[in-house]
Amino acid sequence: MKVVALVSGGKDSCYAMQRCVDFGHQIIALANLLPLEDTVDELDSFMFQTVGHQMVGAIAQCMGLPLFRRRIQGTARTQELRYRKTEGDEVEDLERLLRAVQEKYPDVRAVCSGAIASNYQRLRVENVCSRLGLVSLAYLWKQDQAHLLQQMIDSGIHAVLVKVAAMGLNPHKHLGQDLATLQPHFTLLARLYGSNICGEGGEYESLTLDSPLFKHARICLDEFQVTLHSPDQFAPVGVLHPTKFHLEEKFSLTPPPSLDSLVVSVTNDTVGEENLSVTVDNSGLTLVGIDNASFKLHIATVAQRHGVFTFSCWRQGDDSQDLDAGYELGVLLASLEAELQRNGRTWAYVVYVRLFLEDMGHFGRANEVYVQHITELKCERGVPSRCCMQLYLQKGGMGKAMVEVTVAPDLSKKVLHVQSISLWAPSCIGPYSQATLQGQVLHMAGQLGLDPPTMILVAGGVAAEMEQAVLNCEAVAQEFDISLCTCAITFTVYCSENIGADGQQQTEDILQSFLSRNKRCGDSDSSPTDVEKISTIGHPPLVLYVLVPALPKGAQVEIEPSAFVSSSSACFIDRDSIDDMSTRLEETASGWAWQCVQISSGKQEEAYLDDDDDEKQQGRKSLTTLCEGLILPTHFCRAFTFINVGSNDHASGLSHHLMQRNDRMQLDTNEFKTALEQCMEAVGQVLEQAHLSWSEITVFRIYYVAQLIAVADLQNWMKEILASCSRKAHTYDLKEQQPPPELPILEATFIPTGGVGHSAAVNALVAMDFTAMGSSSRSSEHL
Repeated sequence: MKVVALVSGGKDSCYAMQRCVDFGHQIIALANLLPLEDTVDELDSFMFQTVGHQMVGAIAQCMGLPLFRRRIQGTARTQELRYRKTEGDEVEDLERLLRAVQEKYPDVRAVCSGAIASNYQRLRVENVCSRLGLVSLAYLWKQDQAHLLQQMIDSGIHAVLVKVAAMGLNPHKHLGQDLATLQPHFTLLARLYGSNICGEGGEYESLTLDSPLFKHARICLDEFQVTLHSPDQFAPVGVLHPTKFHLEEKFSLTPPPSLDSLVVSVTNDTVGEENLSVTVDNSGLTLVGIDNASFKLHIATVAQRHGVFTFSCWRQGDDSQDLDAGYELGVLLASLEAELQRNGRTWAYVVYVRLFLEDMGHFGRANEVYVQHITELKCERGVPSRCCMQLYLQKGGMGKAMVEVTVAPDLSKKVLHVQSISLWAPSCIGPYSQATLQGQVLHMAGQLGLDPPTMILVAGGVAAEMEQAVLNCEAVAQEFDISLCTCAITFTVYCSENIGADGQQQTEDILQSFLSRNKRCGDSDSSPTDVEKISTIGHPPLVLYVLVPALPKGAQVEIEPSAFVSSSSACFIDRDSIDDMSTRLEETASGWAWQCVQISSGKQEEAYLDDDDDEKQQGRKSLTTLCEGLILPTHFCRAFTFINVGSNDHASGLSHHLMQRNDRMQLDTNEFKTALEQCMEAVGQVLEQAHLSWSEITVFRIYYVAQLIAVADLQNWMKEILASCSRKAHTYDLKEQQPPPELPILEATFIPTGGVGHSAAVNALVAMDFTAMGSSSRSSEHL
């Protein structure tokens, strides 16, 4: 891509340009914001480094690139972490500066910045890029600072300090010294005082005098003055003001161009039109050009009595009408938005979105529609996380798309949304985030095996993709100060059907290898403390394997984890309340700890393949049921229940066998319904052990093998069983003196797959996935 680089003159912005070039991008222009007055060295800016601004023009000369400059007229009017367009804010100066670059270079596609650890700065750059349709490149983001500084020095960056403001740094001694000389001192200060080695805490600022990208010349600083801003005895603040410098030409075919020929002053204050978000009018929704009566929408609802909802929406019936997939998805999203409004919610309350398509070839069109309905403007606390895959929707009696949304009772969610391309983890460029923390449960977006800096699937087949996807998930988890090795509740592993049984087994082996690298606290030689019993799971995570026809970008595997984030480890929790939360954790932990539940059916039902009578006897297999769950009593439980063909302990590889023969499972109605009832009985037992009720279920999904199970029969049987469960929930609410809920208590989302199971052999016919959570009145307030 062609890139404009934000340049302050410091080491970070200059090294970020080098990394852009390393990854194949072309820097075509520089952009810089400077104070209104040349005599001012430093502004009280939350966003921009201005010390050394007198020499930024020299950097443009050394590189031979045009430099767009604008004087900062705004101030930090909006200081909240998340930024929205605010007139008079300094961020709007950045927007005008970059808009001017776009007008001059319409083919510019991305913006490069040197952000390392500041979410405040990153989010503002991303906000401006989003408005202008540009990609944010932040290749230094979340890199280890000691390693990063060494990389800068090794790469040939020569920079000197132009500001110091930290214990252990003296303006008269250290200003003007170069990074390589001071590197051991920075390391010492980090050890003594916890300083940031790269100066991310404002400890120091730098000015780059030479770089491999300086093709024409290097900067020689001849004279400077030291200005003391604060004579603090322990951490004096001082800046370097350059008074004389010159350019020393390098061996080049052309000398450095003149400064006047490169600098473009941006003074125009005209604000360009914002990218308008599409507002969907849900009133009087009609479908033009088709028979409205045949467009039957169904919305399945799980309404928890504490205010958590799960809505699933799809079109029922055959596909006799050839509807545009994007149009159909738009109707589903508009209908869900109307349903949210009827329940006093908006998209801002949505924690997670599952987007299922009949054909992954419609993924691009589906994204276009998605971003029109779910926007940053509608989601004031951050956009929901998302996963997406292709399913056998039409075999399940559905249309071309299905959407499931999980809705929170309030706006307390914490969202991690990094739109910048970096080395950290894959970016989410659009209205879907890497992870959403609701209460203590971290809902993580589906991760593919994408190489973060290139956003391309890694080479090497399914094993390489799986390893990269796991690394990507772990990088996201670590932003919440946890590891999936110790805090994962579940992994849902979606495998493309084309990888075969061997490929599926590789995904399982790699996941287990990752988990075994760092033993969970239950396997530790030492006994965990009470708080550790809560803050780490202490048991292996639940794993669900799902075979699907296709995944985004042609990926072979996608991982969707969920995890537990304790109050004492959550980096996004207000640190002022950590002590109070830790106290509550200790009080809770003294009575409860995470527990693992496993329930197997003792009875084995008979099933057979539809074949010749002789082969019926050979193909006869047993149905067994298995339930695996993790519970934190009175607070939370998540469980998977399976109807397996064959032993629960030894997978049979059923799906591959049957798909190769194009067989269909013929089941005795009573026997299969009995197995379904056993699964639901296991759900009831898990709830009982968790001290939770049916009306506290928040999510209920039923995955089934579309080639083998007639969905109409499955839905009818489950409707009867769920009605019984709803009556149990109603009775429980009356016993607990809770008002009965007005909405249906429990409906299931039916998900038609190519195969499903608790192991990579996917030997189940049906898998049920449910989550239940206790109310704050019955559990610790912040759990």
